[in-house]
Amino acid sequence: MSVNKQILIGNLGKDPDVRSFPDGSKACRFSVAVTEKCYTTQSGAQVPDHTEWFNIICRGKKADVAEQYLHKGDKVYIEGKTYTGEYTDQQGVKKSYTEVQCDVLELLTPKAQAQTQQVMPQPGYIPQPAAPQYAPAPQYSQAPVQQPYAPAPAAPTQQPPVGVYGHASQAVPVDNKPW
Repeated sequence: MSVNKQILIGNLGKDPDVRSFPDGSKACRFSVAVTEKCYTTQSGAQVPDHTEWFNIICRGKKADVAEQYLHKGDKVYIEGKTYTGEYTDQQGVKKSYTEVQCDVLELLTPKAQAQTQQVMPQPGYIPQPAAPQYAPAPQYSQAPVQQPYAPAPAAPTQQPPVGVYGHASQAVPVDNKPW
């Protein structure tokens, strides 16, 4: 058994490059930067940020989504397969490339933030909040009083009469009527 799967969360390095083909299909290419933040090892050594770049290709509906909604700087979640190919450039030199063929594409940049990134704000511009603002929850001066748990009273049941030695006595019908 073998597995070929990439899972990436990163930011677009440039706007997607979309190509349409005569049969009506589309392909979209873009690059994603994945950065590992700096950290300190147990020995005290500082490890700086490290960024890896991945070339992504989307086809079909995912290409339409990427074309419409993705822009440089947007954060995305990508799942896909690693693919390596070769080609010969114009000078006759063989070159190879590696890309991730996207199976799952999720946009992680909030819509309001993505829209403000697309438009260059003018000096002094203050963005308006995208979501409606609600009144804060009421503050209580003390915790609500909880009632102590009290079991429900048991329904009265009729116990058979008990005889002298702790055994149930036999019921005797009165007026020849059964109980």
